[in-house]
Amino acid sequence: MRILYGFSNCTDKKYKELTFGKEIAVLLPDQKYHGLLIKGLARNGADVKCFSGLPINRSLTNKIFIREKDEIQDGVYYHYYNTVNLPVLRQLIIFLKAFFCVLSEKKQDDTFLICDCLNIANSYGMALAAKLKRIPVITVVTDLPDFMYTSKVTRKTANNFFKLADGFILITEAMNSRINPNSKPSVVIEGLVDTNPIGITDKKELTEGVKQIVYSGSVRKRYKIKNLIDGFLLANLDSAELLIYGDGDYADEVKNTTEKNIKYMGVHDNSEVVKAQHSASLLVNPRPTAPEYTKYSFPLKNAEYMASGTPVLSTKLPGIPKEYLPYMLLIEDETPFGIADALKRFFALPIEERTEFGKKASEFVTKQKSNYIQSKKVLDFLQRNF
Repeated sequence: MRILYGFSNCTDKKYKELTFGKEIAVLLPDQKYHGLLIKGLARNGADVKCFSGLPINRSLTNKIFIREKDEIQDGVYYHYYNTVNLPVLRQLIIFLKAFFCVLSEKKQDDTFLICDCLNIANSYGMALAAKLKRIPVITVVTDLPDFMYTSKVTRKTANNFFKLADGFILITEAMNSRINPNSKPSVVIEGLVDTNPIGITDKKELTEGVKQIVYSGSVRKRYKIKNLIDGFLLANLDSAELLIYGDGDYADEVKNTTEKNIKYMGVHDNSEVVKAQHSASLLVNPRPTAPEYTKYSFPLKNAEYMASGTPVLSTKLPGIPKEYLPYMLLIEDETPFGIADALKRFFALPIEERTEFGKKASEFVTKQKSNYIQSKKVLDFLQRNF
């Protein structure tokens, strides 16, 4: 099977080069999701060729002319468009290059186009060419445009793209009723984890007697990081510290805290964050469940958390499938008092029991939600429906 894949990302190596020295994690969740899916497709025998305008903006570089050499990683070919770093012109160039790149591809019977619906210019260009060549268009929907964009024009443009799609790769089942009224073929791939081993780090609780609680991700007000901090302080745990990794509109408040056992770690390479997850006693996601968007969102960080083998404490987000719930500790009361109570109950358990809980969660995601397994599900979906 041949797959033409359109997105705005790149190889892991290129991503590190582009973001090196920058205090910003541009498109990190997308980089993880699409990167893992692409690697999994290739591991399952698909011939994958990616087309990208790169995750470039003025925050990353002041360079006007963007030229990066094509790459091959893990058997996948990455073609990067030469573009300019000027917003409107850049999107027009990406649209045109995407259109003519797909148009020039040799048609094979088992060719499919998979594209990121949020990468609007690239997806439209590729999809229109694919329609001319009668290549099925499958769009990956990791977030709904209605919750991503403030501009009405952008939202409408992104939503109209769904009409071009022949099928959908969705992150939650609830998305179907919102964007797929004609019941076109769809498959839910809520999350994927990388099963490649890293150097396992010993728990700080065992080596130094320090109970480390880690949060990694967007440090934003709407994700209730303040509730987590207040709940941690209310719990008043012995020999415990809260480590917060990431960036966002609440980062300065965390950075300026006077509490010695609360540490703002900033933005780090993903491998460093994963090591911190392994050495922690507990990983936390306090994201509130009330906002409507949570029905259409799966926290990829929860799957990554679980893969580490460290127990996960999370709110019961509606976008999380029920099969995950037995492997997570749930925050039933999302107030600081509820978080404090959940923390105290967790650390009251024997460390052996906590360790076994984390091990079972890791076994669940690595055996059932690895990028190899989830990508095979995508290939089976394509063969079955098109």
